[in-house]
Amino acid sequence: MSVLYLTQPNALLSKKYEAFNVALEREDGTWQKQPVAAQTLEQIVLMGNPSITGEALCYALELGLPVHYLSGFGKYLGSALPGYSRNGQLRLAQYEAHRDVARRLEIVKTIVAGKIHNQHAVLYRHGQKDNPLKQRKAAVGKQETLDQVRGTEGMAAREYFARWTAMLPEPWELPGRHRRPPTDPVNALLSFSYGLLRVQVTAAVHLAGLDPYIGYLHDTTRGQPAVVLDLMEELRPLIADNLVLSVLTHKEIKSADFTESLGAYRLADGARKTFLQAFERKLTSEFKHPVFEYRCTYRRAIELQARLFARHLHEGVPYKPLILR
Repeated sequence: MSVLYLTQPNALLSKKYEAFNVALEREDGTWQKQPVAAQTLEQIVLMGNPSITGEALCYALELGLPVHYLSGFGKYLGSALPGYSRNGQLRLAQYEAHRDVARRLEIVKTIVAGKIHNQHAVLYRHGQKDNPLKQRKAAVGKQETLDQVRGTEGMAAREYFARWTAMLPEPWELPGRHRRPPTDPVNALLSFSYGLLRVQVTAAVHLAGLDPYIGYLHDTTRGQPAVVLDLMEELRPLIADNLVLSVLTHKEIKSADFTESLGAYRLADGARKTFLQAFERKLTSEFKHPVFEYRCTYRRAIELQARLFARHLHEGVPYKPLILR
């Protein structure tokens, strides 16, 4: 099973018989059409301004294929999701945990400790062994309020990204984390990779039957999918950050692969395809899952984490973040 990415602005995804049809405009104005077997897909991602017909969208949802939308910069915009879960009891458990101040605090501590652990692992593996993140992780367990935990998470993030320039090969550097818009190439790659990761976590949350808008670390008052963002935290260093470091270290992405407009950077079309291929390689690479102790892909692990989190809320099974040593 694979993900269909459409990134060409004038691309059109339609349905023909029992398959999808992708139409791409050539430079001479003619159209190249290519069938895609629906049975080979598990998700569809539309990036920029490609089009999808109503018939193709309905067919995707009938098959259980989520359709995700990203901006040209890679920012997650939204999804059309199949109607999977009717697990009302899980939703009630999710709401009760949100209202229980003590339980919510413990959930947030677990999420933040997992994220900081994985950030420390990224620094350690790239030669930045002398860093304060171990102390930040230890401090999380001693905090007494959500705001205190969030403050510790914020300090750890600043200290983490402050070490990035030392990890990056020349001529790359990261002058602080800037998101809206990304003001340099490395920030552009980070934002793009986080947008792609959000697609995967959104689909996993939906499959697990969770309400995406009721979370614990992130506020529920801003219309953001709080539990999606919560579950992303431990995965950002493992998947997105390691991916960005890898493509730059192995020179898969070069300085000439970016365009700049009004101070905002984005990947050019050809390099975007290269990055998407690298992202897919990362998601399909395997490792030994620390909880289940069998080999699985990162894509499968994202779904497992969402299901483990759902079991924690509904059945009280301890939730363990995905931590790789």
